[in-house]
Amino acid sequence: MMLVNNQTHVESIIDPGSQIIAMLDAVCHNLGLHYNPCIQLNMQLVNGIIDKSLGFACNIPCHISDITLYLQIHVICDPTYDILMGQPFDVLTQSIICNYANKDQTITICDPNSGEVTTIPTIPRGHRKH
Repeated sequence: MMLVNNQTHVESIIDPGSQIIAMLDAVCHNLGLHYNPCIQLNMQLVNGIIDKSLGFACNIPCHISDITLYLQIHVICDPTYDILMGQPFDVLTQSIICNYANKDQTITICDPNSGEVTTIPTIPRGHRKH
């Protein structure tokens, strides 16, 4: 769960196979985030279909524990997630994912501004709110 734009906690999933950070359009609209519709991506979805993003939201403040990240987020129409944290998140935070035999998982991230490091437990994926 990540506090987005200092407003509400949004379920976010980690996908190191994705090359972008993306957000469901309904989440973007509910938070009143502005995005540039002139910056769009052609994306190939898992099922092979090519789809266009709706636009690009810049410098969105996102809080994980005591760390604030300013993320660049592509707005997507009706994906199966609220927020998808792809490779840019991993690179920005120098994330380290630890998996345990009991199926627990933690993610250690670093604040790119202060160097502060924190480890957070993951939670099983829930039901979308938006």
